Amino acid sequence: MKSRSKSEWMLTMNASIASYLDASLLVTTGIVLALWKTHFGFNAWWVGAISTIVTLSVALGSLIGGYLSDRFGRVKVFNLDILFVALGTLIVAFSVNLPMLIAGLFIAGVASGADLPTSLAVISERTEANRYGKVIASTEIFWLAGIVLSQGLGFLTADLGYRSTQILFFWLFLVAFSTWAVRALSPKFHKMEREMVIQSDSVAVTKEEQDAQKIPFRKLMRLPRYFVPMIGLTGFYLFWNIPANTWGSFLNYFLVTIDGRSQQFSTLSAFFANILGAFVLYGIYMKLADTKYRYVMTRIGLVLCIGSFILSAIYGGMWLVFTISYFVYCMANMLHGEPLYKIWSQSLYPVHVRASVTGITYAVVRAVTAIFSFITPVIMAYSPELLIWLLVGSLVLCWLSAELIMRFIAHHQIPDPVYNPRKLTVKKENQRL
Repeated sequence: MKSRSKSEWMLTMNASIASYLDASLLVTTGIVLALWKTHFGFNAWWVGAISTIVTLSVALGSLIGGYLSDRFGRVKVFNLDILFVALGTLIVAFSVNLPMLIAGLFIAGVASGADLPTSLAVISERTEANRYGKVIASTEIFWLAGIVLSQGLGFLTADLGYRSTQILFFWLFLVAFSTWAVRALSPKFHKMEREMVIQSDSVAVTKEEQDAQKIPFRKLMRLPRYFVPMIGLTGFYLFWNIPANTWGSFLNYFLVTIDGRSQQFSTLSAFFANILGAFVLYGIYMKLADTKYRYVMTRIGLVLCIGSFILSAIYGGMWLVFTISYFVYCMANMLHGEPLYKIWSQSLYPVHVRASVTGITYAVVRAVTAIFSFITPVIMAYSPELLIWLLVGSLVLCWLSAELIMRFIAHHQIPDPVYNPRKLTVKKENQRL
């Protein structure tokens, strides 16, 4: 058991680089927007357009990547995704003009979007059901690492001007290329990845689940049992992601352009806020994700996030109040949102359609957030408090979607540590046999 657990974590860490690259690409783009604005002479609309291009390319990649991985093999597609992320970020690092910059961002965005649903499926089909919460939520550590390391590098290179953007994107190239090299060239890693696959017939405990594993994706999605939670998942992740993507992409721009803070202050604030978020994720969420407290954390996190935004909106986005609110938001945000979305996207569906479902929901969310990103700088310039109130409304809808999914899980007796813990226990016993 210890040997399997060790291999499980090794595979999870490698596949989780997808989450690191996804977060790093979006956050790094946000960090350097002000520098690109100066270097290329962008106006506010172009700032929004660049962010939109990246987010839309991620959405496109998610849509096609999930389907391709279920169709042609998750490991094979995942390896190609990582390689193209390396190519795209290398092009961005050495861009000499705007068309080259946009081409690199598009390639990296599509590949980054494709590798996220694929990586989650790669992990979940090698993970015991009663450990989904801890193992899948651990990918969020890498997502946070993508934010924190990007912000740390941004701070350290803030005085280098445009050279800073080249260093940040070349680092992403090194991470992606190194990950691809391990996955593609290591026979030992290939062997371990094959041996870790959990056969679907050893974990199914009901005839419904066994039958679902034989139904193609399109037919499966016509059944309310699988279509309804996909709608709920999309709403939950969308309304969580709008605030997360806004501050991931525009925190530096907001503090520098709207609040008059320095580039160093904004990157350092974000760096420490997300470090605290990582402590919450590792010290609290991962320890309780597979227990009866999973949804207690969800509700507490949403209350704190909404409250922090309300306070900031009341004070009109004033830099000191906003910075404190952002710290609270970053910590509370780790108690719900993307960690829970990842768990639900894997536990609500049979293994043969997980990548496709995740890809579709992720694509829809990224497409909508791309549209919101396009108008964000304009809203920000018109009224910072209006922007923050819109984010408050988004989180309220996120909470509503979460409650609906919880009710669905309880009603359909889906294996869950809160509502149906006995089913997880049965699955665990089956896996041991």
